[in-house]
Amino acid sequence: MKKTINRIMNSYIQFFKIKNLNVQIVLTDDMYTCQKKYGFNKEDSQTLDEATARKNWKHVAACMKYPKHMNEPFTLIFKEPYLRRSPLCEVYRLVFHELTHICDYRDYARLNHLTSYRQLFDDPETVLFQHWSEYHAERRGYAAWLKHRYGIRVKYDINNSKVDILHKETVSNIQYYGEHYTNTAEYGSTRQIYFTMHLLARMSIWMQILPYQMSDILSKDPFDYKGIEWIKKLMYLFHKYPNIDQMNDHFMEIAKIVAENFSLSREEIWEKVSL
Repeated sequence: MKKTINRIMNSYIQFFKIKNLNVQIVLTDDMYTCQKKYGFNKEDSQTLDEATARKNWKHVAACMKYPKHMNEPFTLIFKEPYLRRSPLCEVYRLVFHELTHICDYRDYARLNHLTSYRQLFDDPETVLFQHWSEYHAERRGYAAWLKHRYGIRVKYDINNSKVDILHKETVSNIQYYGEHYTNTAEYGSTRQIYFTMHLLARMSIWMQILPYQMSDILSKDPFDYKGIEWIKKLMYLFHKYPNIDQMNDHFMEIAKIVAENFSLSREEIWEKVSL
């Protein structure tokens, strides 16, 4: 399995022209126990009791841990049983997703002159960067998934077969992320925003491939996503500043959009209506 991960890593490095990527790969059966060995154990752990935390980590297939010192490698941890039963396209998604986090954190440290990743915990604006990185990482990961699952490349290309695929993907993803949004309220708003950023990443790709068909798909299916205006505002912001060098001075704008969204109740944001 490590050979597969390394092969995908090399594809990522070559495609995005990444230099000096310092990373170690760890495979485990127990994500919760393993992840505690790496990174800043106390500062970056959730304020949950151990039973709840273990329950949460059962659903995690991969994670990134930043190093204690700037010259040490990042750590990518993967749940080996999940990888072994997953199709190759899903392994691509996970590896591309986590490698993008590493690139984002390295760039954020460079742009903001950090001397330790521990400083990330001292600045409340960092959480806004982390929200953006979830969008960025899932966008690259999902693009890799589409390519290796359906042979779809992220470019405008009107094609009837793609319309059918994107229709199915749209409906299933809105349902999936909508349910996870409401079901993770116990973990707080940060976890809810996490799922919304993933949906935003996927929607941004659909809009890029089939911009006109996407509007039609969303208008016809039996889902009333009242947070769509929030999605549109974030999508416009992220499209306006497509990379972290441009986005770095605009993370606080995310907070304003999120604050507007959370004036709605969970029921108002996600609502499945009958035909």
